[in-house]
Parts: sequence; structure tokens; C-alpha cells
Amino acid sequence: MEYRDRLIEGCTVVGGLLVLAGAMLKITDIEWASPLFLAGSLFFTVAVLSGRYRGTDRVMRRLSHQQTFGAVLLLLTAFLMFADPLHARLLAGECQIGERMRALLLALTRRNGWIVSMTLAAIIMTFSVFRMDKRQNDNDSGQT
Repeated sequence: MEYRDRLIEGCTVVGGLLVLAGAMLKITDIEWASPLFLAGSLFFTVAVLSGRYRGTDRVMRRLSHQQTFGAVLLLLTAFLMFADPLHARLLAGECQIGERMRALLLALTRRNGWIVSMTLAAIIMTFSVFRMDKRQNDNDSGQT
């Protein structure tokens, strides 16, 4: 295994562990859970972008794009985790913005909205990883 592959694998593992720890700690309202989740999602996104499929197989390319979309959803999840203080300020009326914008931001920053985006990211990433692995194994067995 090349150094680059080991580095990508290490970023994936570290990122996954930090994402998992951040999500578990966020549920218990520990204040440093959001930065932990953000660090993990950054590691994971870097690993996904670095290990993207660059071949000609259209199915693998589509699955790689899905995996990238899942990584972007993880970053959105991290943003939504940081949005709780903004939501509280919007509810208190401390922000000087228009009523439509306030309503939109209240809907986007609703407490625990991060759970929805994290669940979508997990489903998309899990699906794409298993399909990519199966496709790779099918291609490998067909060539021998």
C-alpha cells in the first residue's frame, strides 16, 4: 500500500471516529462536541476528495459523486451544530434582520436539525461505499 493510500485511510478512520464522538457528545450537550464534529468532518471530507474515483466506469463515477455529496452533508451538519446559539438569538429577537429572513433562518437553525443532515449523510455514504466495494469486487472477479 502506498503512502498516499495509507494517509487517506488514516484520515478516514480519524475523521470517522471524531465525527462519531462529536455526534455522541452533542446529544449530551457538551459544548466542545461541535468543534470535534467539525474536525472529524473536515478529515473525512479531505479523505473522500483525495480518494475520489478518477476512472472511466460511469457507475463508479456516480457513486464517487454521491460519496462527495455525503461528505458535503457532513460539513453542513457541522454548521447546523454551531447554529444553536444563532437560533437562540433569533428567537429572542436580538438579530436586526427582516421578518422573512428571520423566519427562514429559524427554520434552518431549528434545534436538532443537524440530526437530519447527519442521517442523510450516513445513509448516502454507507450506500455508496458498499456499492463501490461490490462493483470493484465484481470488476476484479470478471478480469481474472
